[in-house]
Amino acid sequence: MRIGFVGLGTMGEPIANNLRRAGHELTVWNRTPAKANHIVSKGGRLASSPKECATAKDLVFTCVSDEHALHSVLEGEEGVLSGLAEGDVLVDLTTAGTRATAALERSAAQKGARLVSCPILGSKVAAEQAQIVLVVGGPGAAREKARPALHAVSSRLFELDDPVQAALVKLCVNAIGGAMITAFSEALALGSAGGLEIWRLVEVLQASSFHSPLYLMKGELVEKKDFAPRFKLSLAEKDQRLTQEAAEDLGARLPINEAVRRLMGDATRSGRGEKDICAVADLCFEWAKKT
Repeated sequence: MRIGFVGLGTMGEPIANNLRRAGHELTVWNRTPAKANHIVSKGGRLASSPKECATAKDLVFTCVSDEHALHSVLEGEEGVLSGLAEGDVLVDLTTAGTRATAALERSAAQKGARLVSCPILGSKVAAEQAQIVLVVGGPGAAREKARPALHAVSSRLFELDDPVQAALVKLCVNAIGGAMITAFSEALALGSAGGLEIWRLVEVLQASSFHSPLYLMKGELVEKKDFAPRFKLSLAEKDQRLTQEAAEDLGARLPINEAVRRLMGDATRSGRGEKDICAVADLCFEWAKKT
């Protein structure tokens, strides 16, 4: 297929590269053009604008950091929406929340195009290995058209008819993940304050009914003080904010999520926003005077 791909960040670049490797005719655009060099050197084409990237394509992908970045590449004379035509399919991989997804669905429909909301579950490593999980929400015909490309970059698809519900699923999953990593961080700091070694606490936790691959992986990173970004803390905090906004719109109250967002916000404001999500533990250790 002829595919346009807008956004070559931490997740976008490996996903786009997997589409190229699968044999699709790939055109890319990124705010920093140099990030497209690897794909262009392997046969991809660099567009001069999001509009050009989206014009006359079988599928158009967007994959940016948040709803504000998404708006910036969609709107305007040179935006993605200007390049869409009747019958086109826009696949948005951004975790942009339910409000932005609903607005994008309306904007695409005004162009005669169809939106497939496709938030990502997985890390940069999973993206590189085409092992991400995708929640795919949109009309059946649009999902069918996108499915071959989505299978090329993922290990599993969960399909829904409603793009906004797909966005909501991602927020629910990340709300659980946020609660897990923050509670884990607090527990490690508490144990360390009492003289427990991190590896021993993780070992016991993994033998309990509360075990998780997340704790094993992040516990090792915390022990090594390796906070290189696999999933940036600032983006994790953004996801908790979007969850709060969805709850507000639905008339729900999420007190645990409120606390998680505050803690992630504290960690971000402390200068850890560009570090991995497990840098929350670094802040908890600081508070426990065990840094």
